[in-house]
Amino acid sequence: MKFVRFLAILVFSLFYLTPTQANQYGIKDAEKFRADIEQAREVYLKTTGENINKRDVRKAIKHMDKLSRKYKKHPLVMIYKGCSLAQRGRDIGARPLDRMRETEEGLKHVDRGLKIMARKKTDYVAKAEGHLLAAFLFVHLPDSVFHRLKEGNHLINGLLDHDRFEEFPKKMKGAIYHAAATSAEKHGKPEKQKHYLQLSLKVSPDSEEAKEIKKKLKKL
Repeated sequence: MKFVRFLAILVFSLFYLTPTQANQYGIKDAEKFRADIEQAREVYLKTTGENINKRDVRKAIKHMDKLSRKYKKHPLVMIYKGCSLAQRGRDIGARPLDRMRETEEGLKHVDRGLKIMARKKTDYVAKAEGHLLAAFLFVHLPDSVFHRLKEGNHLINGLLDHDRFEEFPKKMKGAIYHAAATSAEKHGKPEKQKHYLQLSLKVSPDSEEAKEIKKKLKKL
């Protein structure tokens, strides 16, 4: 499976954690939590390119394990941990049974985080980041094995239809459009893929993914 290095375009000002939200997740220092999530994003970024160093994946898993012990209740941390674990199963062709187990383990954490986000009040930007993380993972998994493409597409549509979409940071909107283009490609809809790639490039022309998007558009 191929993972787009999408977190490069997710470097935006993180959500504001209200005292109520901090309390419900057992977080005493909201600013420290913000910094820890930003560091987690940087660590995870290194595992999402085309040529992955297994050492970076192991480092990310170790980092997320430590973070999840510190913030056991926060769903975004669960999703980051799950996505990191799922990276071990990205090469389904090598030792398929082991890779399936590793990916399924990661998916359990992602699913748990999504369920908590659905029933508890979470800052809308944090929730959007969690949904985007999960969506990118789902649409890049082999659907014949994990059957997550439909769910990934559902998450993407939810982000596109979000009533506060226009308030999202530009790079985040660009990432959502890029995810929508990937989903369209998976569904065999080149015109729709082209449309979303153009929107991604328009809203975030200076993103780290701009060159890749331009190459895709030329092929289309």
